[in-house]
Amino acid sequence: MLHLLKLEWLKQKDYILFRILIAAYVFFLPAILLTGKKLPMIKDEFFDPQIMLFHFPSVWQFLGYIGNWLTFLIFGFMAVLIITNEHSYRTLRQNILGGMQRKHWFWSKMLFISVISLFASLYYALCSIVIGLFHALGDTIYLTTVFKNSGMVFRYFLMCLGYMSFGMLIGLLVKRTGIALFTFIGYAFFLEPVLRGLHLYLFKNESMHFFPLNAIEDLCPIPIAKVAEELTDEMGFSMFLDAKMAVALAIIYILLFGWLSFRRLTRSDL
Repeated sequence: MLHLLKLEWLKQKDYILFRILIAAYVFFLPAILLTGKKLPMIKDEFFDPQIMLFHFPSVWQFLGYIGNWLTFLIFGFMAVLIITNEHSYRTLRQNILGGMQRKHWFWSKMLFISVISLFASLYYALCSIVIGLFHALGDTIYLTTVFKNSGMVFRYFLMCLGYMSFGMLIGLLVKRTGIALFTFIGYAFFLEPVLRGLHLYLFKNESMHFFPLNAIEDLCPIPIAKVAEELTDEMGFSMFLDAKMAVALAIIYILLFGWLSFRRLTRSDL
């Protein structure tokens, strides 16, 4: 496993776009949250930006929601590119002709996206703790408060892995970089929302939340309880999946994406 991971790292470490995407994630994850200090925000009885955005335990939730968007765009794109570049540069064919089994090639990718997801999650945890502690200077800090929402780190990991495994599947299905990225974006921002809207209109129940990317997104949903409660009252069911249900569905979809990717790899021409 370490050998496969090392081979994949040697492929990616000098790829300029890979470095740019990693650097963008490292910079923008804390930066986007911290820009909240500069934005004009209205303070009321439900929402005090300086407390909710930057203090424990809600900093875990707000930073997780920002990471939700970033990981989809950055690591989802990265997963697509990792696969389509193998087809564009013929390196997949070279690996197979050189004696590498397809299953080993597949596991090298799965291991790599798992490590990237782990890195993203640990960095998210680090940023949450540092930002929260910095804004708690001078106040009494309790460990129970600091780590109250730290369980989100595991959900964040699943979210990253879910987006990347979906990107990997799209890359294997489409192969051409431009079309694959368009398909990735098109499904997320057009096809699935339309299907969910039709499902809501026809059935009007919470099963509309069970679509793949929505289940993954609900691992770290928008953390404004008041808005969620109003929409819940309006729709008659919860606006988001329960955390345990989101975790269960995300694991199922990650396994499904992986199985479909492996099946596509083993049955397609190189």
